[in-house]
Formats: sequence, structure tokens, C-alpha cells
Amino acid sequence: MYAEIVIPLALPLNYTWAIPSHLLESVRPGCRVEVNLGKNKKYAGIIKKIFDKVPEFKDIKEILNVLDEEPIVFEQQLKLWEWIASYYMCTEGEVMSAALPAHFKLSSETVLIFNEEAGDDFTELGNEEFLVAEALLIKKELKLSEVQQILDASHVYPIINRLIQKKICYVWEALKETYNPKKESYVLLNPDYHNEWPLERLLNEDKRLQKAEKQMELLLSFLHYEKTEGEVTKSNLLKKSGASDAQLKGLVDKGILRLEKRNIDRIKLLPKDIHIRFELSEQQKKALEEIMANFKEKNVCLLHGVTSSGKTEIYIHLIEQYIKLGKQVLYLLPEIA
Repeated sequence: MYAEIVIPLALPLNYTWAIPSHLLESVRPGCRVEVNLGKNKKYAGIIKKIFDKVPEFKDIKEILNVLDEEPIVFEQQLKLWEWIASYYMCTEGEVMSAALPAHFKLSSETVLIFNEEAGDDFTELGNEEFLVAEALLIKKELKLSEVQQILDASHVYPIINRLIQKKICYVWEALKETYNPKKESYVLLNPDYHNEWPLERLLNEDKRLQKAEKQMELLLSFLHYEKTEGEVTKSNLLKKSGASDAQLKGLVDKGILRLEKRNIDRIKLLPKDIHIRFELSEQQKKALEEIMANFKEKNVCLLHGVTSSGKTEIYIHLIEQYIKLGKQVLYLLPEIA
């Protein structure tokens, strides 16, 4: 017997594992099983279906363990995963990874965290469970590879699964922030030279600048751009003045200018004086009026219309109104486009 198993990875297709004879009575679609993928990677995958047709490929690995007595995912859910993967052009493994809680997705990279509320009374645990619980009590967290070393065994998933069910530990899942703010370097004048008299002395009497002609030119360019444009970015200053990084660094080292990193909003603010150049039809005007009336009572409105009936032009007029109010608009395009 063989099983098609979904692994919580972005694999192009689901892989097949052989079911060893001693696990035949335990395996069921929707149950988690421990499998080897590659050389040393272990995962808790979910059985999608069981069949007896021999696969065409030669090397078929066996399922290592069954982790659940009852299915944790039902047939309807597996069909839903398949549909989601097809509709959104992703893999069933990615759907599984998003759909299941962290403690169901055990893998070689899993980190176990000791549950402080469990206390230190492990008398009701089995021998192997006791060893892992003691190690967690001392270290507070363990990788699966460390659990394997403690037990001197490779098949540790059933033990970990029981410890999670008994609330001795839980699975840590990192939330990775994918957004990195865009930063820009701004050039600022040292506050000591903000008054007219110290700045005049700097330009006319400072010997350090008299000997550095290029730095003097760069400083004069900076003062000009600061007066005409307000804030001055490093990239714009160097580009417009034709100066080099070294010349700017020289002024910074002398304490005349300073650099400051700032976060830059990727969404540029639009001018409020925008004007739409097309006129709405009478039907479109009527629809727009009804939408605005609806917004006075609810913050959501469904505009129904067939393709090419002019809905987008109504959206554009709504967008115009909100931009004129200084607000922002997020316009989501349907997937058909």
C-alpha cells in the first residue's frame, strides 16, 4: 500500500511514500505521518489518499510513524486545499502551511518551548517523555535534532506529539517581518551655524575651507538647495553639485554638515488639485449619487454592473473626491485583469 502525502512546503506535486506493514492499520487519510524528505529532513505530512497501485519510480521511502489516532483534517478540507491551490496558482503544501496551527507542522527545524505553567512534576510521563521534559525544564527550548540526541533515536515525532498534547511544551513559530522601510540620507547644517553671524564667519574666515576649494563649492551648493528646496537629500546634493562622497565626508568630519538617515514613505502623496477630464453618463451619475448616499449609513457598498458598463469611471470619480480631501485610496484590481 502507498500514500500520497502533503508536506508543508512549496513542492510542485505531492510525493508518495510506502506504508510499512506494521502501520497499515493506523494510517488514514487526514492523519499526520512522519516522513523523511531528502537526506536528513523530517516532516509531519498529511495523508491525502491511500492506494495500492505501484508507483513508476523505483526508490520509494517508507513512512516512519503515524502521529494521530484520528484524522486532524477531513476529506472536505483536503478537497478545499486542492481547490485553493488550483485557484490561486500555489501548491497544496503552501495551503497546508497556512491552514494548520504551528504545533501540527513538525519538521527538522521545529523549536520546542517549555510551557512554564506545566510545572516540574513529570511523574505521569513515560521514560522517553520524562527525559525530554527534564531537558526542556533546564534549557527552556530544544530543537528536534537535540531531542534526537537526548533519546539517541531518530523517530521522535510521536514523543514530541504526546508532550504537546499534554501541554508540557509548545511549538515556536517565528513571524518574519518582510517589509523593510526605505531609508534616505539627508544632509543637515550643524546647528552651530544656524545663525547668520557664525555662518558668515565660517564662509569668510575659516581656514579649513579656504584651503579646500571643492568643499567650499559643495557647502555653497548645499546652502542654495536648502534655501530653495527645503530638505536636501545626499543623493540629490551630490548629483546636482557634481561633488563626490569624499568631499561631503570632509565637511561632515569638520563638523560643518551632518548626515541623518530617515525612513521614506514609498507611497507618494498626490496633489489635491487633480481634475478628471471625462463626464459621467446620467446612469453613472445616478449610481454615484446612490453610492455617496449609502456611505452616509454604511462604510461598504456593492456596485453591480456587467462588463464595460462604466463602473471603473465611477471608481475614478470616487478616488478623485477622496484625494482632494487629502486621503489615500487602495484600489484592488480583480484577478481577471
